Amino acid sequence: MTAERPARRRGSASLFTRLLRAQLGLVIGLGLVIWVLFYVERNVTIARLYAEAWAPQLLAAAGLGPPPVSSVGTVEQRSAPPETARRTSPLAPRFVALQEALRANGVPVTELRIELARRQTRIWLAVQTADGRSLWLGVAGQAVAPEWSQRTLLALALVAALVVGLSWHTARRLARPLEGLRRRIEGQQPGAPYVAASVVDQPPEVAAIDAAYAELLARWQRHERERALLLAGVSHDLRSPLSRIRMAAELLPEAPTVAKRRDVITRNVDEADRLIESFLDFVRAGELPCDVTVDLAAAARAVVASFERPAAQLDVATPATLEIPRANLLLTERLIANLVDNALKHGRPPVRVTVTASPPSLTVEDAGDGLAPHQLEALQEAFRRGDSARTQAGSGLGLAIVRQVATRLGARLVFARDAQGQRISVVWPLSPASSPSA
Repeated sequence: MTAERPARRRGSASLFTRLLRAQLGLVIGLGLVIWVLFYVERNVTIARLYAEAWAPQLLAAAGLGPPPVSSVGTVEQRSAPPETARRTSPLAPRFVALQEALRANGVPVTELRIELARRQTRIWLAVQTADGRSLWLGVAGQAVAPEWSQRTLLALALVAALVVGLSWHTARRLARPLEGLRRRIEGQQPGAPYVAASVVDQPPEVAAIDAAYAELLARWQRHERERALLLAGVSHDLRSPLSRIRMAAELLPEAPTVAKRRDVITRNVDEADRLIESFLDFVRAGELPCDVTVDLAAAARAVVASFERPAAQLDVATPATLEIPRANLLLTERLIANLVDNALKHGRPPVRVTVTASPPSLTVEDAGDGLAPHQLEALQEAFRRGDSARTQAGSGLGLAIVRQVATRLGARLVFARDAQGQRISVVWPLSPASSPSA
């Protein structure tokens, strides 16, 4: 658990992706508008030109005018349109313009159809003859038929590639400073000073966020140091009078009535000493360096043996060795001891400690009722306890120390509860250095 960060929502996109989508959407939208306007205007112009060229031949074929001086193609006549000819859309600008232009040139067109099934596309026009009949005239309509030329497709592909490339480059340049800020924040190690990027290399807004985060982190680290000093100072100062109380109790006479009271005093001194040790462990968890390789398996066996419980109550299963890099032996032992102590105090036997190699993990499970899901986050905070009435002895630092140590060791905590009981696992990421030895 390198750091506690809010989980990214499923399906949420990065800032770079959002910028890229926005730019592509804007450019494609503008491109479509311009292309539609150009395409419509081009088709309308072509339709009008061909209407003027076809008008004399159509009038002559319908018997409404003299033969044309020049011919631009043959006109086919039918009493009914071919079955393969389909109606043109009344919203198609090219056919609306063609029909209007033909009427403006004296051709009484009542309906248009297009035939695409033939080798050559034909336009069929229903023309009203002088005797009131409806005659269908077919002309070669390749020029006004809707189609995509190879040059058009190639131009669209090149434009699309150019738009995507420029949008990607622009979005990457805009998102790179924020991405760098995210990496610096995620890579920040607990207790280490924060290194802000150069103001020259960042936009003013990102530089302001960077500076604000650096100031916030410095205040938080100062607060943590002051709290650690307070806990360490108070704990150290309390141990001196406790030692004197213990010594005074041990010097009391050996009379039976005195011995019972002396045992009560000694027991309470020991309990106070354990509470002080918890405070010191909490302070050490944030200060001790993690710069050595620790054998997790050996540490687990040693900690379990120190509890001196029978195997029916406390058992351990580990490989021969399991080395964890960038760790601290004292912190590792305190993490295991706190997990075992919590299981023994708040759970039910048997308690089992398991170390596995793939992925490197330490699991402590017991047969108790376990922790409710809504309590997990709160109980990992310092001085928070599941027993609000405080009927059991303790400092409320057990899971807080576990969480802090796991963070320092680069691991994460995983809680699970089922019918068999509660399991708390400390899981390290897989790495070549974390490998078991036979």
